[in-house]
Amino acid sequence: MMQPWTQAAKRSPAKVASQAASNRDLPLSVIYADALYQPVPPVEYDDDGYPVRDSKVSESTRHLATSVYGYYTLETWFSDRPETLVASDLVLLFEEGNPEAALAPDVMVIFDASTFDRLSYKVWREGDRVPDFVLEVLSKSTWRKDVRVKPGLYAALGVRELWLFEPFGLELAGYKLRDGTYESIRPLADGGLASRVLGLDLVIEGEELRFRNPATGEVLPTHTQSESRRRQAESARRAAEERARQAEQRTAELEALLARSK
Repeated sequence: MMQPWTQAAKRSPAKVASQAASNRDLPLSVIYADALYQPVPPVEYDDDGYPVRDSKVSESTRHLATSVYGYYTLETWFSDRPETLVASDLVLLFEEGNPEAALAPDVMVIFDASTFDRLSYKVWREGDRVPDFVLEVLSKSTWRKDVRVKPGLYAALGVRELWLFEPFGLELAGYKLRDGTYESIRPLADGGLASRVLGLDLVIEGEELRFRNPATGEVLPTHTQSESRRRQAESARRAAEERARQAEQRTAELEALLARSK
């Protein structure tokens, strides 16, 4: 059965994105007040009074697994582009002087941002760069905000792609920004969705959200899978080195034996 957020997602982004156009004289934090992130006490603040860390916990293991996979996989995918920032649950502050103008995307990717350590991402200190890609993992407590209100704010900020994933209904929706409004990304023939921003496909495999390399068809592995493959490769390398060492030792022994027999 179609989840309620799916019906809302089909009609909401285009409509809410137009709110900013009719309220140009108001700050985005006022227009989209219902979309702002509310830090969970106790909250830590930086020296300027902006929130940097709180007590937010994942709603379920599936929510956590999706965010962790998104973060580690995309960080690995863009590891050869050190100017690309991949973050998870990093506070995004978009109005200088207003600590409440905050969002906390489950996963975001920002190109040309460098990857130095940050307590938060302050848009005005980053050359006004905003995320190019945002993934929100929907939950029972936040899906209405994620679907009905946040898309308008993300569109007004200029986020090029917004993705919504519901981990229990296994429903995925992607939106691309065009002329200040989000439009749905059409499914591929196999049901996956192509992200032009990432250069990857987003697919549902089993009961998990996964990224796929469209050039090879390979589904990108989890951090655990990558580490397991690394250990297996290392074990195989060591075994090959040991076989080579033993072969060299046998050869040396045979040569010594032949030398003595002359």
